[in-house]
Amino acid sequence: MLSHKTVINNNLNGGQVINNTTPVTGNWTEIRVITATVFTTLTGSPGITNVGSTSFPVGAVLNGRFTAITLASGSVVAYHAP
Repeated sequence: MLSHKTVINNNLNGGQVINNTTPVTGNWTEIRVITATVFTTLTGSPGITNVGSTSFPVGAVLNGRFTAITLASGSVVAYHAP
């Protein structure tokens, strides 16, 4: 149930679909993988560092504070921070 509530709360702030290799900057608190995804860059906290060449499966959820996303492949929804 908590997971569902998190989605509802994040949707109030809106989400952004990222599905290409163009670098994107913003302020997000959650990233949901909608097709298998590999990041070129994922910048944020706490302590998020090099995740390149790690494949994230459909349905994976990353929580934290994210400020820069570049995909090598795949697509995600990044939910805006409140």
